[in-house]
Amino acid sequence: MNLSIAVLLVILALIAFILAAIGWSYRKTDLIAIGLALWSLSILIGRISHLSLGTLILLLAFLAFVAAAVGWRYRKINLIAVGLALWTLTNIVS
Repeated sequence: MNLSIAVLLVILALIAFILAAIGWSYRKTDLIAIGLALWSLSILIGRISHLSLGTLILLLAFLAFVAAAVGWRYRKINLIAVGLALWTLTNIVS
């Protein structure tokens, strides 16, 4: 069952990326961040059963993407870049 949920999340991420590519927007939401959040969540679902440092960092990346998706800003920090940096760190740690 987890595999089907993960595939569904990746398909939804693809739709968000396509909508962002054609220029569709809705208020302050960032569709690229939504796609990245869905994509990282699909990976997180498979790894949540065994908590490790990499899984915790990936969870932080997911939270950064969600914050960026809803339009939350903190000074001049780009939350999408923060999430991608954390996701890359997850790959290095794991």
